[in-house]
Amino acid sequence: MRRLRTVAAVAAVVVLATAAVAPAEPPDGDGAGDGTRAERSIGEPGAPGGSGGLGAIGALSGFAGLGGLGTGRLRLLAGVLRQDRPGSGWYLVGGAHLVLNLEVVSADHQRIVLRFPPARRVVSVLCGPDETYAPLGYTCGASVSLDAVTVRLGRGGRPADPVATAAGRYANFWLLGLVEQR
Repeated sequence: MRRLRTVAAVAAVVVLATAAVAPAEPPDGDGAGDGTRAERSIGEPGAPGGSGGLGAIGALSGFAGLGGLGTGRLRLLAGVLRQDRPGSGWYLVGGAHLVLNLEVVSADHQRIVLRFPPARRVVSVLCGPDETYAPLGYTCGASVSLDAVTVRLGRGGRPADPVATAAGRYANFWLLGLVEQR
């Protein structure tokens, strides 16, 4: 339980630190929550895994000694998953939201798969519904490998079909995780 609180505290600090670091280039879209898709691929400047002026966000520093992890060894994974209409396709929202080290690979009737730069170990990845999906009874869970996150949706205690799921243009599932870099 103590480690869980420590990881949660680190994640909170990381989220707060993101607000203090400005990207070197403006985010996609006009920043008005317009549903702009984050279209860059891993490794491009400003994209997941790229430099893009993100400073300590892409590879966290200053956490020496945390659970045996060395300084600069943690990588933050973050993104906002959205599908505007049933069957229109899941994407990570750009514009008003920042995508860190994640990219949607595929979605079918059972899961949504995202990838990230290969990691040495996974600390944790959390998934949660926003204020639109939660009252409708949706839940989500993440299964994580060393380079991918598989998200499964549920509703009313039963599996929900990601292809058929969409609650509107501004309905989201939030992802936040930490991995140890190779």
